[in-house]
Amino acid sequence: MGWSNMLPEVLDVIARKHIVFYEDYHSFAGVCKSWHTVALKAAKEVAKGNGAPSRLPSLMLSEETKDKKCREIYLLSNKTIREIRLPQVYGKLCMSSCGWLLTVANDHSSQLINPLSREIFELPKVDTFPRSDIKIWYDSIKKLLFIAELSLVVVVWGYQEKLGYCRIGDNKWTPVDNAGSTIMDITYYNRQVYIFDFHFAVKVWDVHGEDPTKIVVLHSHVPADFYADDAEDLRIAYILGLDDGERKRLLVVSRKGVIDQDEDDYETNFLRVWDFDLEDREWSKVSDLGNKTLFVGHSSSFWIEDTTGVIKGNCIYFTDDVVEAYRESQYGGGEDMGTYDLSDESIARHFTGESHSHLTPPIWLQSM
Repeated sequence: MGWSNMLPEVLDVIARKHIVFYEDYHSFAGVCKSWHTVALKAAKEVAKGNGAPSRLPSLMLSEETKDKKCREIYLLSNKTIREIRLPQVYGKLCMSSCGWLLTVANDHSSQLINPLSREIFELPKVDTFPRSDIKIWYDSIKKLLFIAELSLVVVVWGYQEKLGYCRIGDNKWTPVDNAGSTIMDITYYNRQVYIFDFHFAVKVWDVHGEDPTKIVVLHSHVPADFYADDAEDLRIAYILGLDDGERKRLLVVSRKGVIDQDEDDYETNFLRVWDFDLEDREWSKVSDLGNKTLFVGHSSSFWIEDTTGVIKGNCIYFTDDVVEAYRESQYGGGEDMGTYDLSDESIARHFTGESHSHLTPPIWLQSM
């Protein structure tokens, strides 16, 4: 019996139970006409949600003003646009972590949403944080970290960029005052939350510990050339954990560029990667990531190692998160995105289309 003569019922079982990634539907559909028909049907109905996850990270594009029900996802795996039904995020501030979205609406309500299964958890309103530190709803949350195993949602919040958290089911957010302010990024690694702030301090929060507010400073200095060029206006940093055999280490990415307020323009010029060894607590500069690729922006920072060669190794894929610049710009954020190659310090576009927003520019969705 040829491939095209297989019973539709058998093909349906194969498509529903054995296709793991969204991109596989395209390969499945290309076998013949009968397979194509079954693949289209299964892709629409699987899990009664938005289908299977992508094989690799994808870019959730900014909302289209004419479409309040769907959102476009740019797939890095095959450079195509995937449309998913997601009316729950329209007109809202969005952040992402581990494939989940946190949204904030203009009534201060917040939700945690899985964009594929469309599972939704109601979170406390963001105005349950001290009101004096939240001026406008769309400036309430700056960073998100979702720790699924603990049902814990950790955020950087408010104009002072402090640490806060809630657990799913809580009726209010809890500020962690002794974590300090002006936090640039947070990450969950080695069963702990690590913090990097504007004062270049690395701090750790044991979220499994008995004291939910105990913050320990691991290191309060960075190398002298961490931000070598004081003339640069754009200063952003990201932190993430990376295992290297038995060695536990943190990577901190510094992003530098210029902001021209008169010309309503800003641009990232270069990124640098630093290694912080958690055992000897020493810094070292990283010039080669090997096959690893880092992803940074409004999402929680993460890394992958793609053996297929689709994602370029030794690179940093970044999105536009220069909030202080794009909120005042004509078209909003979405222009300052690209792929920074550590080998030759070049920057190339990973998405060549147009996608801008003053509220939520394109953000990474980590494959789940």
